[in-house]
Amino acid sequence: MNFENIRYYLAVIFLVLGSSLLYTAIVVWALKEMFFLEDFNLRVTYIVVYVVISVVGLIFYIPRLRGVV
Repeated sequence: MNFENIRYYLAVIFLVLGSSLLYTAIVVWALKEMFFLEDFNLRVTYIVVYVVISVVGLIFYIPRLRGVV
């Protein structure tokens, strides 16, 4: 693996992890309006939603951003 690939993967990972925060907040806010989530359950929901959105984003964007980033 050369340095260009390492730079590409780091850039895409940071882009996806950073942009996942907004979507996580929106999804958890909607879930919080529908269900009673407080304290521990709310934190677990944030973590699970963030991980799911991040993994789906990485699977989707790694092959599509080649040559753009």
